[in-house]
Amino acid sequence: MTSCGKTENTSLCARGCGFYGTPSNHNLCSQCYKAFLKEEEAKNVIALSEKISSLTVDDSDSATAENVGLTMKRQRCMICKKKMGLISFNCRCGGMFCGVHRYPEEHTCNFDFKSRGRVILAKENPLCKADKLETRI
Repeated sequence: MTSCGKTENTSLCARGCGFYGTPSNHNLCSQCYKAFLKEEEAKNVIALSEKISSLTVDDSDSATAENVGLTMKRQRCMICKKKMGLISFNCRCGGMFCGVHRYPEEHTCNFDFKSRGRVILAKENPLCKADKLETRI
């Protein structure tokens, strides 16, 4: 009889230890049920470790790790040499700059934004035959 006054269907432990088991514990006694839970947890850990070991690592990961190392070395503004934390600005000229020198006018950028814009527009808007004839006239 349980503390609530209900009787539970009891039988001997399924592992044969001589104690009584309960259906809620897979017909195991408390000690055998604890051992059962530890065994199940160990099986799950082994299965997870096998899945993890089956994963392969690409060689490209090592290349990206090298690139991260290079970018960590360049975490200073190219103009004022100020250390930059998480906020750094990459310019199209290839430099990294702080918040003060992020604009092209502030760091005398040599990248030609105007010609780059013209190239992009020309690629996105190709001339049709009628436009070519009008430009010749």
